[in-house]
Amino acid sequence: MPRIVSVWFPAWPIERLRRHTPACVPGNTPFALVEAGGHGLTITAANTIAMQQGVAVGATLADVRAALPNLMTAPAEPRRDSAALLGLARWLGRYGPAHNCDGLDGAWIDVTGVPHLFGGERPLLDDLVRRFSAQGITARVGLADTLGGAHALARFGPPHASPNPAATSIAAPGRTREALAGLPVAALRLPSETVHLLGRLGLKRIGALYGLPRVALERRFRDSGRGASARKPGTQTARGTAAGVLLRLDQALGLIGEPRAALAPLPETAVRRPFPEPLISAEGIAAALDGLAGDLCGRLAAQGLGGRRFTLTLYRSDGTVAEVRAGTSAPSRDPAHLGRLIGEKLGSIDAGFGIDLMLLAVCGLEPLVHTQATLVTQPPDGQVRTAQAEPGALIDRLTSRLGESAVLRLEQSASHRPERAQRLRPAMLGLPWSSPEAASRRDRPHRGDR
Repeated sequence: MPRIVSVWFPAWPIERLRRHTPACVPGNTPFALVEAGGHGLTITAANTIAMQQGVAVGATLADVRAALPNLMTAPAEPRRDSAALLGLARWLGRYGPAHNCDGLDGAWIDVTGVPHLFGGERPLLDDLVRRFSAQGITARVGLADTLGGAHALARFGPPHASPNPAATSIAAPGRTREALAGLPVAALRLPSETVHLLGRLGLKRIGALYGLPRVALERRFRDSGRGASARKPGTQTARGTAAGVLLRLDQALGLIGEPRAALAPLPETAVRRPFPEPLISAEGIAAALDGLAGDLCGRLAAQGLGGRRFTLTLYRSDGTVAEVRAGTSAPSRDPAHLGRLIGEKLGSIDAGFGIDLMLLAVCGLEPLVHTQATLVTQPPDGQVRTAQAEPGALIDRLTSRLGESAVLRLEQSASHRPERAQRLRPAMLGLPWSSPEAASRRDRPHRGDR
């Protein structure tokens, strides 16, 4: 059963600005961010003090200033907010391989099969909230079987209605339906006008929608006057509104799948190593890489596989992430070779305040072809000389340093014109002698040899 975590940052634009430019955000003064709109400057975010004094998101600055003259403001920076949120979403990869942003103020993580690494679901969420709190970021977290359910719990979970709201809400596996029953219908990610209409119809809680026939819901919308206005061009029909409500409900309950696009392709195999004390020295990072490479290659050897694309992700304690990528021209599971390829790029990585987690992942698994590593010949002088028969390691290192477009090889091309019988292609796309089929073709005698 899938388990999804939704993370909500209720004060994200304000806290993002405070982290980036602390002097811009006052501590004990009403403060808001404004953005130009069709009706002048509009409030897009406000700190807690301002909201306690009646400042509402979406109100015009002129109206708010009339009631609260001492309100301080700053221009909103939605692009920077989105870019920083994407960085946080990448950092959340420490809790699960599939993760991404969720709207403009949240993120999601698929933690299926992960909680045991943290001692359970509750310790995982507590660790997540604690790390964000240490960075000065307020986070509310929900965990359920579906993205819609987790999203609802993070933003409207029962603990959040209390004077001292808890930071986490968890629906036990298979109990999402019961956990959502008492939440307001706004938790279903519905438009505000639809939420208002449902309230007029007496459907204020998600549980009130359970078992309600689709036809009955459409009839309620039509009888409320929605059907008359729906016949106007550009308005939504009662049937479409009811379908939208039921779609969100079915997605939250897991009756209908909801597509989730992860930030990066999911790794086929990965190993991770947390550190009680963050790593700062280059020697410590290199030693940790050697250990991870050995663990990963041991796992691949047990499966009889080799990898083509490797990614080392370093999670810093300040909430930022660094990545190092390496590829091989043929499937590989040699820890020494992998350590060299990635280790050559570690010099450009800034450890910052320290790295507290490293994760080494591999994509592009293939059956590893066992090839002869050395060729032993007996020359006339009687001395035995050894020559490398596999140039893949050299190609990998050259490509890692110079780039794929700088290391090329010749490939046969079917053409009746001799000048086009060969073409250049990146050597990393695969060696012609790295597969059994290519080897059989190479060893097959040509017609001219018969």
